[in-house]
Amino acid sequence: MKKYLWGALAVGALGLVVFGVQYYRVRSAALQWEKPVADILSEKLEKDAGTMTIEFTSRIDAPVEAVLRAFTEPERTQEFSDTVRYSKLLRSEGNQKVVEFEMVVLGQPQRLAIEFTFVPDEQRVALKTVESQFSDLSGEYRLSPSPDGTKTLLTYTGTAKDKVKVPVPLAFQKSALRETFVSTIRALKKGLAARPRVENMPAPATQSNQ
Repeated sequence: MKKYLWGALAVGALGLVVFGVQYYRVRSAALQWEKPVADILSEKLEKDAGTMTIEFTSRIDAPVEAVLRAFTEPERTQEFSDTVRYSKLLRSEGNQKVVEFEMVVLGQPQRLAIEFTFVPDEQRVALKTVESQFSDLSGEYRLSPSPDGTKTLLTYTGTAKDKVKVPVPLAFQKSALRETFVSTIRALKKGLAARPRVENMPAPATQSNQ
């Protein structure tokens, strides 16, 4: 009888542990959307043989559709960014744009041209450099909605390949990438704040006819 009792207690305790883990995960996921967050939620920067692998995440308190609309106007970045001196549209064709930027990163001026490809059906924006002084960038931003549709989790993944061999400390390169990502996020937030409030509201849920 005692064996059965201890077995039942063990199963019950295991059930509580599993429930606790599941509750923690659900609660952690909820806090990701509820609590105030920094410009960078998470990051992963690894370099091997001259190529940096990059992953950043951030949260923007606006619906995915509004964030995508802000992304489609990269030529306006100079209006909202503290690090971009100017941004000029060089070419626009279909779902692609090429924009030239001049920016200051960690006190150093840089000039580059980036090709953006907008894929709204997949909620992502791909990019790659077509002109760059120091490195070739390639990556994409993926946008994921919060459960209530009012916020967006933005994930950037990509690579940066060195074009010239210069003795630049790895820590400096990582700091430059962080500053560039943060500058992008802050510019998006300022751009969204400058838009009419109705544009930043989630689309109303549609009701099917019974």
